[in-house]
Amino acid sequence: MSQENVEVVRALLGPFEHGDAVVLFRDAAVNASIREASEPFFTRDFVCVFVREDIGRREYFGLDGLQAGWVDWLEPWDSYNPGVEDVVDAGEGRVVVLTDDHARPKGSGAEVSFKGAPVWTVRGGKVARIEFYWNRNEGLKAVGLEE
Repeated sequence: MSQENVEVVRALLGPFEHGDAVVLFRDAAVNASIREASEPFFTRDFVCVFVREDIGRREYFGLDGLQAGWVDWLEPWDSYNPGVEDVVDAGEGRVVVLTDDHARPKGSGAEVSFKGAPVWTVRGGKVARIEFYWNRNEGLKAVGLEE
């Protein structure tokens, strides 16, 4: 199952690798289209957790929660471009996505970057949980891996 889990996650990452997440989550029509296409790949009890040093851990439930979590996260950014370096099987249904995101804060011309490691949990071929770690070391530590 581990390779199948990696492939499920890779398929869902596609839209986020080639565009500005601000547009994907703030534009209602774009977001609705992505949601409709991805809904069959999430469990009914899907949970996502955003883990950041400034806010701690925040849980959101369902695909509405996923959108709300991203809208909250994107609030201070004019642009946010996610990048995927690798997708790694972490065992026990977990998949780690090594990210290299680039963002521009509102009113600034300077770009900042984040090397993260979101942890996806796949159950029965569907995503049951995503923990978004914007600190790569924290995400890797959560699954018992070290960088």
